[in-house]
Amino acid sequence: MALRQINMIPGNILARTDLARHLWFWGKGLVFILLVFVMFYLAQASRFALQQKAQHSDASIKMIVTNKIDQALRKADGINKQMQDLNLKSGVLATLTNQQLYYDILAAFAHAFNDATWIDHLSIQRGNEKDMDRSNLFVDGFSLTHNTLGAFLESLSGNNRIQDVVLVYAKKQESLDQDVESLIQFKLTCSIIKGPLK
Repeated sequence: MALRQINMIPGNILARTDLARHLWFWGKGLVFILLVFVMFYLAQASRFALQQKAQHSDASIKMIVTNKIDQALRKADGINKQMQDLNLKSGVLATLTNQQLYYDILAAFAHAFNDATWIDHLSIQRGNEKDMDRSNLFVDGFSLTHNTLGAFLESLSGNNRIQDVVLVYAKKQESLDQDVESLIQFKLTCSIIKGPLK
């Protein structure tokens, strides 16, 4: 006679226990699958974030490099403009060095003055391309007497660098100074050439 296990637990309790065991098993499986999906999602999200960060860093590096290149180009343009300006100034300077300088002209002219003659207006006209060593002067001034004006003109004519002295006019004019009754107003033209004073 065969022995058979007899279960004294009611069937509904066994069914509930069996159902709980099945639910527990499939619940753990589902949780495990969900964990795998979550870990996969997090791995992909972190990888995507790293790619985005790398792209942003590449873009920022490209932007920085582009800005540096733009700054370098602007500086190069500024340097080119300064070089053009220097070339222009050096050309002008080269032209001026072939002509007489203002202080040199005035120094040559100042040697002819006396105490009774002074200048009211002086203009200098540079020589043309054919005669750059010559500058023309137009002088307006005053002198106390005709004699002091004559001495001034003789001194000008005696200067080795002053040529073509022409008195345009000399006229008497009443003086505003009470100590001096009248003055001689004059206008003259002359030319100054390059060279040392003798």
